[in-house]
Amino acid sequence: MSFKGLEIVHVVAMDQQYCIGTGNQLPWHISADLQHFKAITQGGVVIMGRKTLESMGRALPNRVNWVITRDPSWRFDGVKVAFSIEDALNNALPDVRASEKPNSIFIIGGGEIFKQSIDIADRLELTHIELDVQGDAHYPEIPAAFKKMATEKHIDDKTGIAFEFASYQK
Repeated sequence: MSFKGLEIVHVVAMDQQYCIGTGNQLPWHISADLQHFKAITQGGVVIMGRKTLESMGRALPNRVNWVITRDPSWRFDGVKVAFSIEDALNNALPDVRASEKPNSIFIIGGGEIFKQSIDIADRLELTHIELDVQGDAHYPEIPAAFKKMATEKHIDDKTGIAFEFASYQK
């Protein structure tokens, strides 16, 4: 636990080149991955960047949503605003302690937020998508300190896309 007793968890899907998005959108639609994401984060506290929230178009239900932005006047219904990773973590602490998942905080994107927080993350919940999208948003390289602890391979029924859920622990 690296931040005041909290486990900091990255939750993200990426292609073979670490691509997580293109044109501020997910470049795939895999129902099982969305369900996996929901199961991990529901009832907890999520931190994301402004562009990630805007790409979703709404705050995620049944979670406390924290958004990081540099714009002090930015507001969005259903979210709390922070101006840095540290600001979000410090201010979200009471929300986390009161949540259904009082020991974990979930960082859900985008690329810049992942890059800024990879060194303080304790666990990575990654979905490796067997595609090469050539998008414009990327996850950082996984540091050597992380070890893959569990994997679960799948093939999407609708698209035929192969993917793997993988948990990494520092």
